[in-house]
This record gives sequence, C-alpha cells and structure tokens, in this order.
Amino acid sequence: MSVDASTVHGLPVSDTNRRSSSRGVLMGVYWVTFVLVAAMVAIPVIALVYGSFRTSAPGLPGDWTLRNYAGLASSGVLSSMSTTLVIGLFTSVLSIIIGTAIALILHRTDFRYGRIVMPLIGLTFYFPSFILAMAWIIVGAPGGIYNTVVDDMLGMPWLRADIYTAAGIVFVMVLHQVPFVYLTMRGPIIGMDPIYEEAANAAGAKPYEVLLRVTLPLLGYSLISSFILTFVMTIEQFAIPALLGIPGQVTMLATQLYLLVRFSPTDYGLAAAIGVALSLITGAAIWAQRRVTTAGRLTTVTGKAGRIKQIPLGHWRWAANLLCFGFVFLGLIMPMVILLYTSVLKWFTVNPFDGMYTLRNYVFIWESGSTVGSFTNTLIVSGVGAAVGVLLGLLCCYFTLRLRPPGYRALDFLVSLPFGVPGVVLGLGLLWAYAYLPLPLYGTLTLMIIAFVTRFLPYATETIGGQMVQIDKSLEEAAWVNGATRLQGVGKILLPLVSPSLQGAYFLLFMAFFREISSAILIYSVNTSVISISIWSFFEQANWGLASALAVVATLIIFVAMALITRMVSTAGRG
Repeated sequence: MSVDASTVHGLPVSDTNRRSSSRGVLMGVYWVTFVLVAAMVAIPVIALVYGSFRTSAPGLPGDWTLRNYAGLASSGVLSSMSTTLVIGLFTSVLSIIIGTAIALILHRTDFRYGRIVMPLIGLTFYFPSFILAMAWIIVGAPGGIYNTVVDDMLGMPWLRADIYTAAGIVFVMVLHQVPFVYLTMRGPIIGMDPIYEEAANAAGAKPYEVLLRVTLPLLGYSLISSFILTFVMTIEQFAIPALLGIPGQVTMLATQLYLLVRFSPTDYGLAAAIGVALSLITGAAIWAQRRVTTAGRLTTVTGKAGRIKQIPLGHWRWAANLLCFGFVFLGLIMPMVILLYTSVLKWFTVNPFDGMYTLRNYVFIWESGSTVGSFTNTLIVSGVGAAVGVLLGLLCCYFTLRLRPPGYRALDFLVSLPFGVPGVVLGLGLLWAYAYLPLPLYGTLTLMIIAFVTRFLPYATETIGGQMVQIDKSLEEAAWVNGATRLQGVGKILLPLVSPSLQGAYFLLFMAFFREISSAILIYSVNTSVISISIWSFFEQANWGLASALAVVATLIIFVAMALITRMVSTAGRG
C-alpha cells in the first residue's frame, strides 16, 4: 500500500507544519515567560540574601560577614519578633471570631439587613490599611478627637485611650482583617450541606449545640486556613504598625526593617537579615496553609439537594445587629466621616462648631505639581502594571494548567512564591538588586511596576486560573480536530471564555497597585512618588488636612473601581 507523500499521520503536510510552528511559538513564549517570572521573583530574593551577608549599604564596597544574622539574636530584634508574633496571633484570633460570626449571621440566620451589610463589608475590604490607620490616629491619638471629648468636654480622664499601643495596633488590624476573614469563610458557609445540621436538630440538639458541635467542626479546615492566611497578612503588614507603632515605640519586624533603612544610623545588612527571617516565617505559614487545604478535607458539599434552614436570632437579634453594624461603623463609616471632616478644616479642631471650613486642601491637590505628578505616576503604574500583570498571569495559567510543558511545576512554584514575601521585604530586595545590576531602573516607574507586578502576580493567576480550570479542554480539542492550531484554539476558544476573569483580574490588580505602599516605601524617589506615598508624607509632616483630602480622593477612586468590578461580574454572570 502506497503512502501519499502529501500527508503525515493522516493530516496534510501543510496542517502538520502549521501545528508544529504553532507549538514552537508557544514553547518560545513559554521559555520567555519562565525566564521573566524567574528573574522577577528570584532577583530580589537572591539580592536580599546577598545583602544579609554584607557589611555595607547597597552599591558600596564591603566585606562578607555573619554579624547580621548574629544580630537577629539581639534583644531588640527578639523583642520585635515576639511583638510581631503576639500581635499576629491576637489579631488573627479576634479576626477569625468576628469575621466568622458575621458570615454566620449574614448567611445562616434570619438577619434582616444582609443586603445592606454585605456590600458595606465589601467596601471595608478595599479600604486601604494606611488610610484606616490615619483615621484612627485622628480619633485615638493622645490629642485626638476621642480623648479630647472624654477628658476636656466630659471630664472623665479615666476613659482616655491611646491608639499608639500594641492594643491599638491589634484593634486597627482587626478592623482591617475581618472583611478578609468574612470573604474567605462566606463560600464554605454558603456551600455547606445542611443535612448534618438537620440530623442534629432531629436528634433534639439546641441551636447553639448544633453550632458548636456540627457547624464549626465542619468548617474546621476552612477556619484553620483562614487563620493562617490572616496571620501571614498581619505579620507582613507595614502601614498600620508603622503609623501606630513608631510613635508609641511598639516595633514589629516590618517596622524595624523600615527604620533600619530609612533613619540614621542605617544598617542595611541587619535589615536584610530581618527580611530573610520574616520571609521564612511567612513562607512557613503559607506552606502550612497549603498543607491544610490539600491534605485533610471534610466533605461538606454533596450532590443531594438541601435548603439551608435559617436560624432564628430571637432574643439575640440585638447582638447580631450590634456586631454587624458596629463593625461597619468602626471599620468604614466613622473613618470616612473623620477623613472628610478633617479634609475641609483650615485648622484641626475637635468641636465641629468651632471649625473654620475650607476647600483649600482639595484645591491644593490640583494646583500642586507634586500631587498631580503622584496621581499621574499612580495611574501609569496601576494602568500599565495591571495590564502587564494580567498578561503574565494569563500566560502562567495557560502553561501550568493547559499546555504543561517541561518545567511547568517550577513555574507554578515561582508564581506562588511572592505570597510568602512581605511587600516591604520585596522592596528591600529590589533596593539591593538594582544597586548592583547594570540596569538603569533605580528611581524609575519601571522599577515600581516590576515591584508591584511581582508582589501581586499570584492574585492574577488565582483569579484567571480559577475560571480556566472550569473550561473543558474538549472545546479546544474540537477546534484542533477541525484544523485549528493551538494558537488559534487559544485565540478563538480559550480567550473569549476567560475574558471575564481577565477583566476582573485587571481591576483587582489596578486597585491593589493604586493603594499599595509597603513595596513602594523603600524604592520610590521624588520623581516616582505615588498617591499612597504622598498621603504618607503629608501625614508624617502632621499635615492632616492635605493627607485626609488625598485619602478621600484615593478612596473614592478605589470604591468606583470596585463598583465597576461588581457591575462587570454581574453582567458577565447574566451573559
């Protein structure tokens, strides 16, 4: 039997060549993506480790030493480490209790105001941490609104409070982390099969017994996972501990790293060693969280139909209302009102009837070249950086979830690695790296974009990958059978189907870049200052009016972006 030379394995030679060429292009893009991601992630980490063994500042001659790691055993660093762990544990425990309680109230009881509270908690989630801390400083500082009211106006000095304490840091941290816990626990609570609770009810168990013996144990792995993630986000937090801790001399590891780099006497080597230690702690916690989510799981979602029976609040309705509305008031409404009030004052005063009101702070924002420049820089970094992050995230998801070429597991590991590297540590690593690399990036917006994309690349891959794994590969295979190449299958089948997640990832990264400060605080220059840095600088200069006005504008932009995301997602869902 003769074989037609114009066919290979039953396919025309031209189709075979096209498919080979298409796969060759994809493999070329894969290796470019792999090298780029590896460089973005590995360079600052390697540079940080390098700096931890040096005696000099970045870019200056020095010697090799182990003194920096010996410094980790000093009383100051050990004190900062213990403070970090204690604040992290207290914040995580309180956040888990309050966030889970709110999620149970909203989704498992006959709470009447869920449609009001849920979107407000969403807004609280996107409220920038450093702006929240600023608002509570205005309220709870020794000369702030609260102390002036209870001491000078009410004559009750025993009610005075000080936000510049470890307790104050925990309080503001909890306000910042509770929305995250609510969002992580919402899905497991909604998706849990009610058959287990119905069985307990049928056996005569009381509602609180069902909650303690059935509901919470079934949510055990989700609670542990959320607790670990909250702990990681707390100990790597920079803005809240810095704004509240530095005046009160309460030092966490991220704050100490910042102080060692920004203020004399500087010690870049010890700061790098602290950064390595902090990354090891967060990395170990992330590893533990992954083990929890992949090792042991309880089956709480089954194929049987079941309707969740709402638990009547009864006499506890007042407590549910107080918890939900009290949190929204403390975490969102009051801070926004305080910032709005402060932004329109000519001189700060506690009594609104004594205030001299003006819009000069808002006028200054548009007349000042520095603030306009910070807005422009922020829009460039957020717009361009989010696009780069989404493109990299899409490529990484395609190669690790669909194509799976040689080394894809290493790429998946590299992409997830920034989860365990705090933002301020990443900034310090970049500071070390680009002081030695022969690339003119230091002091440019390009370096800021690299820092932000590296830090938030896992956000893009999680958002895009979550939808990509739901798309059946047979759709692309059908296109291949009909003569399409892999590239055509991606362009005509996969991209249109994942476009909603691409849009969501873009807006998510845009908002994250817009409010990011921890990875920018050590690498910005006068010409690359962004909005978050400008707000920080004004507040450090005790210019509360300008800082508040900028914070109000930035927060409104973030809220508008979140509204666009919500509208886009709901439209995509209807489509």
